[in-house]
Amino acid sequence: MTESCLVQSYDRLVSLTEADRAFLRALEEHPQQYAAGEVIAEQGSACNDLFVVSEGWCASEIADEAGHCQIVDIHLPGDIIGTREVAFARRLSTLRAITAATVCPFPRSRLNTLFQQAPRLSGVFVLIAMRREAILSERIFDLGRRDALARVCHFLLEIQQRLQDSCTLRQDRIEMPLTQQQLADALGLTSVHISRVIRRLRETGVVDMRRGQVHVLDARRLKRLARMNEEYLELDTSWIEGAEPMPINPSMLDGQPNGAEPELEGVAVPESPVDRRIEPSLQGIGDDRDRPAGE
Repeated sequence: MTESCLVQSYDRLVSLTEADRAFLRALEEHPQQYAAGEVIAEQGSACNDLFVVSEGWCASEIADEAGHCQIVDIHLPGDIIGTREVAFARRLSTLRAITAATVCPFPRSRLNTLFQQAPRLSGVFVLIAMRREAILSERIFDLGRRDALARVCHFLLEIQQRLQDSCTLRQDRIEMPLTQQQLADALGLTSVHISRVIRRLRETGVVDMRRGQVHVLDARRLKRLARMNEEYLELDTSWIEGAEPMPINPSMLDGQPNGAEPELEGVAVPESPVDRRIEPSLQGIGDDRDRPAGE
């Protein structure tokens, strides 16, 4: 049986026991299908669940009442979504499917079992959560110190490495289902900037980006243009390997371990202050905003 991207990504970091694998598989027991563009969880809604991405791409986005949007995170197969929001009663961002996606919700109360009974898995969970914070820090540096060309090149290399970690990288091609507007929303640029950068990279023989695929033509130049510090994607697992393996305990697979009560059940959730994003019209862009990047 081929393991899911979640199990494979954890297994790459530490040697998993069968109990570890059973716990991770249990997080994907309730898959739900979403169409591209569909909202999975709304900003401001009750934060009872975390999510595992089994297939497809998703994005976390923050929007205001004026319709301005910033994509703060891209989620790939094998990612656990919600680690940043687990401390809050309400969601800080909207989770949306970028492509057709299979997403598996699980109650955040299951983390109690993880932390109590699985020291090594807990360590990996923390490592991956901290890498998400490191990626966010790099995005802040993008917005403050990298120009448009460097931002796009840096983003492509980051996605390439993350796809490799999630077992979905295809040789020299980088899957890129984001539209030009979505890339702009992720990198703090306009779709016009994105279009110009993509054209420049193609004309100078660095990458060929079209139809949802990026073909890297000159990896060395791409890295140089990105001005990338790769250390933030390299995890140190040396302190985890000595932790005790997870014991086999059927209670660890329960949605509500240790008799925990469902969270916020029966509490009316007020309508999110941010409804479906309303994009302001932008002159001169035409249909580029919704065109797949590179076309």
